[in-house]
Amino acid sequence: MNAHDDVIAVGDPLPTIAAVEPAEGLSVRVTWDDGILDLVDLSAPIAAFKVLRPLRGNPALFQRVAVGYLGGSLSWGGDLEIGADTVEHLALTQRPMPADAFKSFLKRHRMTLDVAADALGISRRQAAYFASGDKPIPRTVALACRGYDADRHRPGASRAGSVSA
Repeated sequence: MNAHDDVIAVGDPLPTIAAVEPAEGLSVRVTWDDGILDLVDLSAPIAAFKVLRPLRGNPALFQRVAVGYLGGSLSWGGDLEIGADTVEHLALTQRPMPADAFKSFLKRHRMTLDVAADALGISRRQAAYFASGDKPIPRTVALACRGYDADRHRPGASRAGSVSA
């Protein structure tokens, strides 16, 4: 019996970082093991966590970012690490929403532009711009769509296209 026979897979696999390079400020370009490339701003966790204090105001140290053990983190040596799951979460919330994802959101919830505008707190014209790809979709709208999706998947949540305040 080898050691891998005792491993039980539960849930989604953990994200794996294939490559990283420093970018402007406290941002990094991360390449994931599936080939997706993200520009990720790390300023929030660096400001929030005491263990990352040495990175604050030390651009030379920040530039030494490397992929941690088996792609499970970003590392600057020693205890200076940010887990790949945290980096992935930041990347997902910072990644721009493409127009086709917005159109898919509308279709998934059987929403007209009027209903979507009301649900997301935007004008109908903005919803039309986003669906057509004529204007970039702001992070706030992308997060509102994700929140709407999450709320609809809650046990006991209504499947209707309207939102109650």
